[in-house]
Amino acid sequence: MGIDIGNLLTKVAILDGDELLASGTMDTTGNVATEIDGLIARVLSDAGLTPEDIGATAFTGGNAELVDGRGVVEDAVTCVAAAGAYYLPDVNLVVDIGGQSITSILLDADGDVINFMRNDKCASGSGRFLEVMSQAIGVGVESISDAARGATGAVSISSQCGVFAESEVITHLNAGEEPAEIVAGLCDSVASIVAAQARRFATGDCYTLTGGVTRVDAVVSRIKEKLEGTCHDFPYDPGLAACIGAALLAGLDDL
Repeated sequence: MGIDIGNLLTKVAILDGDELLASGTMDTTGNVATEIDGLIARVLSDAGLTPEDIGATAFTGGNAELVDGRGVVEDAVTCVAAAGAYYLPDVNLVVDIGGQSITSILLDADGDVINFMRNDKCASGSGRFLEVMSQAIGVGVESISDAARGATGAVSISSQCGVFAESEVITHLNAGEEPAEIVAGLCDSVASIVAAQARRFATGDCYTLTGGVTRVDAVVSRIKEKLEGTCHDFPYDPGLAACIGAALLAGLDDL
């Protein structure tokens, strides 16, 4: 079992070998140390398992220390890289777009991490950035792709700072711009931020995209247009990559 306690969401995944049996997600709160038991119980039930059936557990994520003492803690970069390299052995670059950061991870031919870059000092381009901007526009995160598809154009959003970008969005709304076209511009902006970081770090011949923002198709399609190389899609929900990687590493540690 792998458990990723991220800044915005907590995810649980149970593997049998390398097959995903069940997974679940909940919001990360200050009470996650106690609330996580309910999520684990639901995922175990979905998998048709009991706690005694779990051979090993590993935690990862920025808030893993909140449940300290329950199992092995693995670094999030290591977990995401492990998942990408295991399921997609041809990739040499993993770009993880999480709740509050973007991490580009360079892999060697054996799937080991050579280096990585994370924009952890600014949330621009992350899930939180997208959430705040979409709220300002009045479109829910779950509706971003539909709104972008309905746009006839895209309003330029030039600022990468969350505060200034939100102000820019509000200015566009007050000027009478269509919300759908502002959403399209927002998707362009996020894709540009992600692609720019990945290009500064490495040009991957083969890459994959992981993290919660990859659930927004309108952003993913734009990233693929801006990045060189070939994108290999993660075989499971890309937002689960860290906890799946943790589960893979837990299985190795248990051997």
